[in-house]
Amino acid sequence: MDLTAVRAELEQVVRESDAAIAALVHDDEDVEMDEADVSSEMTEADREEALAEAAEERRTEALAALARLDAGTYGFCVDCGKPINEERLSFRPEAARCLEDQQAHEEREG
Repeated sequence: MDLTAVRAELEQVVRESDAAIAALVHDDEDVEMDEADVSSEMTEADREEALAEAAEERRTEALAALARLDAGTYGFCVDCGKPINEERLSFRPEAARCLEDQQAHEEREG
C-alpha cells in the first residue's frame, strides 16, 4: 500500500469536507416569510444540517486516519488490532475498523 498516496487522499477528504461544511453553514437572514416559506426553509435547513454533520464526521475520521498514519498504526483495526482489508481501505481510506468490528460498532451505536 502506497502510504504517500493514502496521505494525499486523506488530506483531500479533509479539504473537501472543509469546503462542504463552509458551503452548508451560513447565517440566517431576517426575512419575513409566510408559513409555506418557513416550512420549506426549515426542511432545507434540516437537510443542510445533516449534510454538514456528515461532512464533519468524515473530516474527523480522516484526521484520525492521518494521526494513525503518523503513529504507524494505519491499516490496523483500532478494536482488534488485525490488519484491515486493503479493498476496504481503498474504498474508505479513513476506515478505523475491520469490517467485522465496524458492523459490531454500528450495532452498539444503533
